Amino acid sequence: MPLSLRAALARANDPSSVAHGAVSTAAIAGLTLIEPRALGVGSRLAYRAAAAGVTAWTTWVSLQDDGSQVPLATRAGLTVGAAGAALGMAEAGEAIDARVHDGLRRAGVGRPRALLAAGAGAAALGSWWLARRAMAQAAATRDEVVDDEATETLVEVPAEVRALAERLLGASDGFGAGELRAQLAEARATLWEGPEAGGFWPGIGFAVPAAAPLAVPGDASFPVIGRYRPLDGRSFDVSIGVQEGRLAMLSIAEGRDWSEEEHAAWLEADRGVHELTGWPSPDELELLIETPEGLRPV
Repeated sequence: MPLSLRAALARANDPSSVAHGAVSTAAIAGLTLIEPRALGVGSRLAYRAAAAGVTAWTTWVSLQDDGSQVPLATRAGLTVGAAGAALGMAEAGEAIDARVHDGLRRAGVGRPRALLAAGAGAAALGSWWLARRAMAQAAATRDEVVDDEATETLVEVPAEVRALAERLLGASDGFGAGELRAQLAEARATLWEGPEAGGFWPGIGFAVPAAAPLAVPGDASFPVIGRYRPLDGRSFDVSIGVQEGRLAMLSIAEGRDWSEEEHAAWLEADRGVHELTGWPSPDELELLIETPEGLRPV
């Protein structure tokens, strides 16, 4: 196996790496793009097997470095159990998926499947980020001296990131915007590592002082996003994630207005946000806010 491929696989199987977060998020979003009801018997079996495989992989990887020294037999058993549970709950999960999909369509959402995939991807990315932070905190508790890879190095929030966050948070006084603006004034940042060392990666984490005022809702994506078109005229959305009432991250993802076919073609061409070369300027953004009728200009 070539060294570069071996290194890439090692990073994808490291639960604390950005590569793992990106690959697992892409896999979950890609599966969500598929409409199970449109599949034949054989295709549906393959779809369920793929979903169980992703569940097994993420379970196996998450248990390899959680600090509890899980025995290999236990780890294997939990992985098999997770895959079995995914298969056993597949029919119920597909029924729920169908109800949500149809509900979104009745509400006037033009591309409900793309919206579901974007939501699933955001949830997967948020879960990975929280798990990554929990692992770093657990490692710091276990050892008085922790190597650089296990800890987060906090830096000043880059000026361009602060400007973007201020533009989004300044577009509304609701949804905890005031508290989030107060947190931003005191926040520090954790830079996310991209696929290439020293390269740009369109995501950054925030560290907020414990005494800062908490926002409500506590776990959500701030409803104002910034849309711009940096690659081939395609839309990309800048958004803010909130976890436990605190600023958690600012990131860039494919635009929510993409069709299911565009998402599929993008993934098949092995394209993604890794092609972005830097943060946009605030004046490049078209501000949109979530409403019952979908995204609307602010």
